[in-house]
Amino acid sequence: MTQVGERRQPHQAGTEADGKLKSQGGKHLLSRAILRAKERAEIPLIADIKPISPRDGDLMKQRNPRELARALERAGACALSVVTEPKYFGGQLRMLAEVAQAVSVPVLRKDFISSAEQIEESAAAGAAAVLLILATIPDVLLPDLYQRTIELDLEAVLEIHTRQELEQALALSPPPTIIGINNRDIRNLEKDCGTVRLTEKLAPLIPDSVVTISESSLRTPEDMRRALDAGADAVLVGTAILQSDDPAGHLADLLSRIRGAGR
Repeated sequence: MTQVGERRQPHQAGTEADGKLKSQGGKHLLSRAILRAKERAEIPLIADIKPISPRDGDLMKQRNPRELARALERAGACALSVVTEPKYFGGQLRMLAEVAQAVSVPVLRKDFISSAEQIEESAAAGAAAVLLILATIPDVLLPDLYQRTIELDLEAVLEIHTRQELEQALALSPPPTIIGINNRDIRNLEKDCGTVRLTEKLAPLIPDSVVTISESSLRTPEDMRRALDAGADAVLVGTAILQSDDPAGHLADLLSRIRGAGR
């Protein structure tokens, strides 16, 4: 396994990294969905369902969450994420449950997780994975939340924004299966000007055995292609899709254009 500072190679179909993931036990539904998409030579894209953006305003536009989720799955999303944070993003736990029941792909809960109870309610709502944001979780609490996630057979997506947070994530035991690179500083609630350059900086430092997701500030096919070329195994995209009058059509078009950007 590579160490921080060594350049990683993106996972390829049938690689040792895939085998390591399968040997770790547990469901790892999100990791497996990403790797399976790559095996099929598809673009692993996680579609983010977020009611409100502090930067861009209303994104749901009175859409039915179940119908939206099904349409995004049909359009090619390998997984979905649902923002449940209510104060800044307008989310609800009920929406997570509705989406998880409506689709067959794994669903990631995105929120400012700070207690074991939130992880337990995520499992009860049908989530396959939860987001643990290192920038917002006290250092002394992170191991406990990580262990509780594993105990409930959920997958922890450890979100980082700095090299120091990456090192902290990699020090957890057992080793993480997924790390998410947030190109923006979440503490600024999406109002900073993050770019894909952060993924280009940090993704090569993540071990081959860890599935890597590039999140936020991915607005164009070129941004997404850059993230994948830097070593990200998947991209998580929400605002760019939900701002469209036809989110599913826009998602399908994005996937086609990302492929084209890689030629």
